[in-house]
Amino acid sequence: MKTFDLKGAVLSLNTPNIVSLLNSIEYYKGKTSDLSKLKKSDILKAIAYRSGAIASNGIGNIYVAEERERPLCTRTSQPKTLQEHMVVGYLNAVDLISEVYKFQTLDLSFVTTLHYYIYKDYNPDFGGRYKDSQNYIKEAMPDGTFRTIFVSARPENVVPLLDNLIYQFNECAKDEECNKLVLIAAFMLDYMCIHPYNHGNGRVSRLLLHFLLKKYGYDIDDYFAIPYLMKLHLGEYIDAFESSATGWHEDENNYEAFVAFILRRILEAYRKLDYIIEINSLDAICEDKVLKVIYDSATPISKTMILRILYATSKATIEKALAKLLKEGRVQLITKGRYSKYFRI
Repeated sequence: MKTFDLKGAVLSLNTPNIVSLLNSIEYYKGKTSDLSKLKKSDILKAIAYRSGAIASNGIGNIYVAEERERPLCTRTSQPKTLQEHMVVGYLNAVDLISEVYKFQTLDLSFVTTLHYYIYKDYNPDFGGRYKDSQNYIKEAMPDGTFRTIFVSARPENVVPLLDNLIYQFNECAKDEECNKLVLIAAFMLDYMCIHPYNHGNGRVSRLLLHFLLKKYGYDIDDYFAIPYLMKLHLGEYIDAFESSATGWHEDENNYEAFVAFILRRILEAYRKLDYIIEINSLDAICEDKVLKVIYDSATPISKTMILRILYATSKATIEKALAKLLKEGRVQLITKGRYSKYFRI
């Protein structure tokens, strides 16, 4: 059976690439630490709350109609389908984490509870139950077929493996030699390789990422959703997992590709939050802020993304600014309609 040396794995990742990522994360964490001056931060958090749940479920091929996202996330409408129940269940797990993260320890019971919360309002008998058959991690191919990228742990090995992994995580977390972010990312890889449940393992892994980041002082996921970025980089996510999972059963895998991917997404989230703080703090009219957002983007940017960045400004005001900029020929409309995108001239 697979054996773990989580501390050894973490200490082995003291590479120039990983160290550079960690230093950059700490720099941007410091820059964004004073959120008390941030206007309407509750709106920013609501955007992250919604986009994180939708993206995390989307990675697992669970989708709901766009017009149903807000009612489900604000609980102004009850879920009607399996997919909608999965989104609301995920949000319920996020709410639980917010309530307990300061005093809750990482243990088998809590991991099981997170899985249970996803399913409890739709199929409570399924939630929290370990897998009873072999499962596989697969990638959806463009032609509609699936490619197996990893064979997970056998069902009978789930409890001893997960129990030992959690024990080692908690021991490493006490050790000042072990960087917490590297530890969290390495733990996430091992958890995914165990794949303890029949379904919902990816979503639980992202809930655990959210929980552990908050627990160890990194609340970035509350302000800019890391699952949203993971979904944007889905191909890289799959490649990094496959690279780091290769040789896992034989204790010969290399964690670096996956750990680096997770650290890059954390850094990207901090950078985006820093930019959002900067752009919303400008002493400028909305029109100038919209123009800056469009010109700062290396690629055509959607109205949805502009609205997210300028979260403290009303949709009507932003739409009025966009119309004026288009009329004056200061920006160009790349695509029309519901998914309109804008780019610099």
